Amino acid sequence: MQKLNWDNITIMVVDDNSFMRNLIVTTLRALGISDIVTQSSAKGAIEALRESRKNPVKAGIGTIDIILSDFVMSEVDGSLFLRWIRTGKQAPDRFVPFLMVSGAADQDVVEQARDAGVTDFVAKPFSAKSIADRVLEVIKNPRQFVLAPGYFGPDRRRQDRLVDWRTLYDDDTPLQADRRVTKAAEIQVIHARSNIRNLRDDVRAVYFRPANKLRDKLGPNAMRGQIDFDPLVIQAAEERIQELVGDYSTWVRNYLVSVTNSYNALCKGDEDKKHHVLNINAIAHELRGQGGIFDYPLITAFGKTLYEATIDTDAKVTENRLKLIEAHIDAIRLVFTNKIRGKGGDVGKALLKDIERAVKKYSEPRKVKAAS
Repeated sequence: MQKLNWDNITIMVVDDNSFMRNLIVTTLRALGISDIVTQSSAKGAIEALRESRKNPVKAGIGTIDIILSDFVMSEVDGSLFLRWIRTGKQAPDRFVPFLMVSGAADQDVVEQARDAGVTDFVAKPFSAKSIADRVLEVIKNPRQFVLAPGYFGPDRRRQDRLVDWRTLYDDDTPLQADRRVTKAAEIQVIHARSNIRNLRDDVRAVYFRPANKLRDKLGPNAMRGQIDFDPLVIQAAEERIQELVGDYSTWVRNYLVSVTNSYNALCKGDEDKKHHVLNINAIAHELRGQGGIFDYPLITAFGKTLYEATIDTDAKVTENRLKLIEAHIDAIRLVFTNKIRGKGGDVGKALLKDIERAVKKYSEPRKVKAAS
């Protein structure tokens, strides 16, 4: 394999869950990327990046080459953080590759990230290879950026996902600023070394084609040949992740204590019901994104159904809802008490069926909000 200067690449990792943040950092370092900046919130990341533009030394941050950010975070979520990166006047680099890493890989979440200008989406549970592949993709195949009414971000046209940015103007898409299809003659292309300072009067969309600075940073070998991580390095990174399974078990025990405390408070009729439902929902979100990483797919499955059962934080806490939460707590505890990894054989099948029955029996119809 060619020697590449991965030390020249700086990645910012933003996640409000310290375990997941450390896991991503551990994975990147195992891949050979050592220059990593971390933030425990999107708000903190914005403040640090804003300061870095004025005073890099004081901020302790130079140029950020790639951002990996969680989606679900308190105060400022990943979508708002991304919108600031793409459109904020004080953002240091609006073209920086932005990878959204989240267990909430539902269609509406992916669409929010896409419309905010995400470069790519990494769904939890992830592997060292999936992170390595995304990092390589933004370096090897950087996309041109598009400025059009209501949108600024990477061109959505990908060979593996044929989504044209012009579908922004279709009736069933979120951005509907202008439904007239843009013609090629109405597009102005600006290259990295272009001296163009003014746009033509007939321009309705602009393509920006920046230079591939990341490839340059990897050194002369990156310019001459294929860029890849050594398969042995990826394997070592996967093994490093699995070494953290003990730490993960500790986190799950803490999750269970917190969920159980909230469940007990709900059973006792605590006045702050919404707070406890929010806590259970947030932990369920973490569980559905983490379990599969450590070969606990049952935890991912249970986390997903518990998340869906508590997503309506304003819903009345009924006896049925409490029974559904209790069923999930019991199933998750059983998996970790008996260390049931993988599909779990007959026991795993029985647990999945028990949860499926509980969901059917105790789930209550969601209220549909009237259109405003």
